[in-house]
Amino acid sequence: MLEYFPAIRLVDILDILLVAFIFYWILLFIRGTRAVEILFGLLFLMGVFLLSKKIGMVTFPWVVGNFFGGFIVILVVIFQSEIRRGLARMGQTRILGWPPLSRGPDILEEISVSAFRLAESRTGALILLERNMGLSEYMEHGKRIDAVFSYELLASLVSPLSPVHDGAVVIRGERVAAVQVILPIPAESPDTRGMGTRHRAAWGMATDTDAISVVISEETGIVTVFFYRQKKVALDVEELSGILRKLFDT
Repeated sequence: MLEYFPAIRLVDILDILLVAFIFYWILLFIRGTRAVEILFGLLFLMGVFLLSKKIGMVTFPWVVGNFFGGFIVILVVIFQSEIRRGLARMGQTRILGWPPLSRGPDILEEISVSAFRLAESRTGALILLERNMGLSEYMEHGKRIDAVFSYELLASLVSPLSPVHDGAVVIRGERVAAVQVILPIPAESPDTRGMGTRHRAAWGMATDTDAISVVISEETGIVTVFFYRQKKVALDVEELSGILRKLFDT
């Protein structure tokens, strides 16, 4: 009976594993996004298309067939943000890329203390910590500087009286790299419902990049950390510092 089955070579196994790996990454990066609904819609349309051909319809299969004629282009256009994010994240894995960049514990502690000092005075801010994925394209929409991080500098930058208080403060390494960075605001979704502008912008960065955002609410004084499509409220300096240390592997 085995003679009816072709011999399985090592290259065939690798081929199957590679395809499975690609599908795994695709599902991983579209999980929890609107792309999942779009994908199910396309699969449903394809199923109806196959059924209509099976039962002998003419017009509907012709219309849908022409639509699917440029299927690859359609997928690239619809899922361009997911594809970009997926390829970037794939390049950051420990298998395919460099290990995550780390920061010294001192700067993370200083950022944590600064965040809660701003929270005490109800000064709103969005602090964006760069990791492996460069943020230069976002920094083009702000003002570049190069200064050693300190609470005094941060407070002066995000003060309502400062001409550059709008937008995010980007920290690269242990230095402030840009201020007044205007970040894209993602469309409202179940994940962002009820969020203010800063929090939605931070969620967008946590979705599209590997950057870590620390957001201080000027209304409530609550400090929230956004990372890898997740958010976590830090209750005190120690908790915030611990979260940042864990994310930066320090």
